[in-house]
Amino acid sequence: MYCPTCGQENPDDARVCRSCNSVLTRTPTEAPTIAVRTSGMAIAALVLGILSIFTLGLTGIPAIILGIISLVTIGQSGGRLTGKGFAIGGIITPVLAVPVLLMIILMPALNRVKEQSRAVLCMANLGQWGSVLSMYCEDNDGQFPSGETPQGFWWVAQLEPRYQSLKQNQQWFCPAAKKPMRDEYGNPMDSPDIFNAWGIYTRQDYGKLCADGIAGSYGINGYVLSTPPSTQPVEGARTTQNNWRTPDVTGANNIPLFIECLRFDLWPSETDAPALIERDAWTTTDHMAHACINRHEGYVNGLFMDWSARKIGLKQLWTLKWHRAYDTTGPWTLAGGAKPVSWPQWMRNFRDY
Repeated sequence: MYCPTCGQENPDDARVCRSCNSVLTRTPTEAPTIAVRTSGMAIAALVLGILSIFTLGLTGIPAIILGIISLVTIGQSGGRLTGKGFAIGGIITPVLAVPVLLMIILMPALNRVKEQSRAVLCMANLGQWGSVLSMYCEDNDGQFPSGETPQGFWWVAQLEPRYQSLKQNQQWFCPAAKKPMRDEYGNPMDSPDIFNAWGIYTRQDYGKLCADGIAGSYGINGYVLSTPPSTQPVEGARTTQNNWRTPDVTGANNIPLFIECLRFDLWPSETDAPALIERDAWTTTDHMAHACINRHEGYVNGLFMDWSARKIGLKQLWTLKWHRAYDTTGPWTLAGGAKPVSWPQWMRNFRDY
């Protein structure tokens, strides 16, 4: 030991310098340095915990086990290991991910339940329309409305006022299609899509319907109207000479009366093509395309002339007996030679008829 005052070397156990008699102060020996590292097990627990979010929980249990073991190991390491935050993260992350995982797993089922409830309410609406049109026929010698023009337009104006009013009657809308493509002033809505409703039409626009407008997501088969027989063209080459006019006909269970569509009246033809792009069903001039819309996972709901309501496959629309001369084995049916590749891409996976 050296004296800090005079520099004289002294024995290690000396307390006073033998040269200058200064009190010697012994410097404490420094504690040995301990190597500290982050626990690899804790890091692995966190990584597995994060992966559990993307693997539907498959790595969640290993993450929790490694997290617990690494916490115990870190606690017993005497400071040589760190990474408690990683270990805790590996334990907590899978637990927090459980609600997310449940939502991911259950979402398809929840969507199916939601769609089923919409379809049930839609069918209920169609049943009510069956009652409305049935009572109209009873009050008018068994005849459907004729419309206010020789072509059969504006049949809605012949119903009771409450069925012409949006404020009084909401059974115009399927629960999956409540947003009209036009507002109450006749202006187009922003970005209308295939699930929306048609209209709104106002007295100011057309002079035929009620003042507060009308809109909906259903429409009548124009060929059931009691419009007088005529070869005068309706919506192109269509005529009224083959209209049904009354529900008292053979095969009523295959004759559409009221159906989900993009306008309040339809005059389909067996040669009408579906929309090449689903969204274009709004703008095509082919009336069948206005009903060929994917509102219910490959189906639309419809009311038939026997007053029954049921779902209709989109490709099945071409097999229904729309008017007396309609060919149910037309080019868009299996009987008429249609193949899966004949259909637009968005329809190819739907059932063939």
